[in-house]
Amino acid sequence: MKRKIHIRFVITLALSAAPLLWPIDVSAAPAAGFIQARQDTGRIIDLTQQRQLNRLYSTGYQYYQIQEYDNAIPALKRYTQLDSTNIDVWYLLATCYVQTKMWIHARDAYQALLEQAPEETEALQALAYAYNELGEADLHLQTYERIVELNPTNSEYLEYMLALYRQRGDEEGMLQLLQGMVERFPADEGVHRQIADIYGRKGDVEAQVDALEAAIENNPGNTLNLELLGRLYSENLSRPCDAARVYELLTGVLPEDPIAWRRLGRSLRKCGRLDSAVVALQRSLELAPGEIRVYSELAQVLSDRSEYDEAESWVKKALDEQPDDAYAYITWGDILQAKGFAASNEDGTVPYEAKIILETAIEKYRRALELGDLAVVLLQFAEQEAAKLEPYRRTQAEIFMQRARERRPPPPR
Repeated sequence: MKRKIHIRFVITLALSAAPLLWPIDVSAAPAAGFIQARQDTGRIIDLTQQRQLNRLYSTGYQYYQIQEYDNAIPALKRYTQLDSTNIDVWYLLATCYVQTKMWIHARDAYQALLEQAPEETEALQALAYAYNELGEADLHLQTYERIVELNPTNSEYLEYMLALYRQRGDEEGMLQLLQGMVERFPADEGVHRQIADIYGRKGDVEAQVDALEAAIENNPGNTLNLELLGRLYSENLSRPCDAARVYELLTGVLPEDPIAWRRLGRSLRKCGRLDSAVVALQRSLELAPGEIRVYSELAQVLSDRSEYDEAESWVKKALDEQPDDAYAYITWGDILQAKGFAASNEDGTVPYEAKIILETAIEKYRRALELGDLAVVLLQFAEQEAAKLEPYRRTQAEIFMQRARERRPPPPR
């Protein structure tokens, strides 16, 4: 660690070899001559001390230059004992202590220097390093906080400060520092993303979303931010229209990504934009024809559009390729349920034909439960839907009797 030495040392070194420039004037009056003699004596003393300081400095600096730090230390230390105001000498002495790993002495030297130059960033950095070597973690952190305070726009210092907070697990410190950085660097996407990650760990989804929105505003092409924000809107906040907006951005950046199109289609369906959802899911299938789960999702959208026959054809296609697909059976049950209730009378009664459709829906839900290869929430949904439709189940005897009544009305009373 080297530092440019102050120009005043060049001047003082030159003075050490110069003759006395203020001779005594013997022709002056006694009183004046006495005063002059005292002044000249003071000059001689000053110059003698200055020469001594210059010799000490010259010796220490020469040893410092050839990296013989152990030999430089005594001369530089003696200098500071005679003159404790020279920050350049303190810097040289502290550097020698660092090079010889005498960390306590290095710390003391930097502290003495900073008493006279409290805003000297290089010295603060070196002091922080000494604190770190001595295991004084709190003082190390406090010193770097001072460095950042003096240099609030220096990205290197800010990143190091963030690393210190992260190492200590101090997320409040990280958050406070990052929020200050946002005010100074509002267009820095990375700062917004780090804030979002902290809020995510804290469980504050709304704040996490706000930070991600700010990150995307500054860089709408960051796919990682778009994917995370889309999932938060769709899965955590149940805001499908916002999710669809984000996934539309994502498919613009990744037009060949079938997963992005699939998530877009799913969000568009929940948002009620059924025609656009069909287009998105069909695009997903074009890019990944073998994704049978997308068959079922497309079937759901078609069912929402009351296109029940076409919807069933997609579910059957999924089951042709994977006969034990429980998700397809749940989807089939949903389609049949919607189809059955769509056939209900205007007064809300369910005719015989609709009841048969609903009974078939129950069978599809029961089959999904038998397979059981689904998340618990989906299995619970299938079970609840089957139970909800149970009152509409008809026995074969009831069906026979109704058909008989339809052929032969009861006799009049």
